Amino acid sequence: MRDTDDLALARWEVATLTGRLRSVEAERDAAVHDRDRTQDLLAELRLSRAYRIGRALVDLTDDPIGTARRLLRRRPGHPARRKVVTGPVPARVYVAVGLDREASHALVRALRQRIVVDGDHRPVVVTDQPALRGLQVPGVVLEYLPDPITWSRHEPGDWEALLAGRVAQLCQDHQAARTVVVDPRDPPTLATLLEPSRY
Repeated sequence: MRDTDDLALARWEVATLTGRLRSVEAERDAAVHDRDRTQDLLAELRLSRAYRIGRALVDLTDDPIGTARRLLRRRPGHPARRKVVTGPVPARVYVAVGLDREASHALVRALRQRIVVDGDHRPVVVTDQPALRGLQVPGVVLEYLPDPITWSRHEPGDWEALLAGRVAQLCQDHQAARTVVVDPRDPPTLATLLEPSRY
């Protein structure tokens, strides 16, 4: 009778151990599946354009010069050595009127970062934002023009004509190759400034 009890107990222990083993194996398989799925999602994220742009922005903030050099080396079809500029880079006039203080500062920062990444032109920003008056930004030319209301208090005449004349004069003075009118409702970010088809 005792042998029968011992045999039953042994069978019960084996069954319990087998159940525990299967449970552990199931947990392991689930963990492996989750790990593989996470790695696949991470790989997809790293290949996405949004991730690359975000990473470039973070790197630019931490190390602007080193990041710019790395980005230039990674560009398809771009030579490994630094591009030698034989003459002055062309100017590009950005007409940025009607932007609030925060948007104006964000635009100037984005333009500064843009020329650090790719110095293919010299930005000339026409602004009516008083907060930018007298501001010095390396590589970016800032031209202040009073807004229409401020202008009308001191000078008679058509403000739009004044703006057009100032832009034409700046294009001539800086030999600008292009003029960009910034939409105050949707000013460009660094990501959009880096899109050659748009800017």
